[in-house]
Amino acid sequence: MSRVSRGFRITGWVIKCLFFATVFSVIAFLLWRVFSSGDPKSMKTITPNEKLCAAYERAGGEPEMFRQEQNMITRGEKNAGYFAVTDCVFIPDANQVQVVVRYNNSTVRALAEDYSLEEIPSREAELFDISLTVATDLTPDTEEDNKGNDPESVAFTRVVPCSVSADTKNLYNYRRLVFDLDEAGLSLSDLLSEETLLAVYVDIYYQDDIRYEEPAYGTLCLYDYLTERESVELEARDRKAIEAYQNP
Repeated sequence: MSRVSRGFRITGWVIKCLFFATVFSVIAFLLWRVFSSGDPKSMKTITPNEKLCAAYERAGGEPEMFRQEQNMITRGEKNAGYFAVTDCVFIPDANQVQVVVRYNNSTVRALAEDYSLEEIPSREAELFDISLTVATDLTPDTEEDNKGNDPESVAFTRVVPCSVSADTKNLYNYRRLVFDLDEAGLSLSDLLSEETLLAVYVDIYYQDDIRYEEPAYGTLCLYDYLTERESVELEARDRKAIEAYQNP
């Protein structure tokens, strides 16, 4: 065998090895992304409190819960991909809403650029103020004005969280928030039965630029009166968390 032929064989073997190494690397990366994706366990489990536990007892362990299919990633020109809602559940029996908000490290870098900060904040810092805006119908007999902002026809109520828990996973940062609507003088059950709940939004403001009268840094719709509701049942981990809260 000539040296030229041997050289071609070695070159071909090297190319083949590089090809298969690249393919396996891509497959390994995709598998890692699949198995490492998803919320951390702490964010998947419902957060119990006194109101939820009381509703749990009254409902015989089966409180009414629902969610809707909504656009759960910000897609605005100035905040595309900044924030996502990975879980949201409405619990009328507890007059409560629980929401999981996710943002990645690139959002933190974008924040530094958007606000001309001297340095990129730590991912562990509490950078964002997260609240709900609840839109209610003041003129239920007139449907034509439901999509407007006229204070004579639509009322907007701000709801702040009663608890916030944090976690991280890979490049993602998570906040699980509990909103008790009692604190804002609202009744989720009454609004639903009276068909006066128009929409619920989650608003995300930069902690050093909270101006509720101005558009938020990121906003996502969690509920609107036209979209079908999807019933939700408690998972085993949720029941375990509630029972652990009841029996510390």
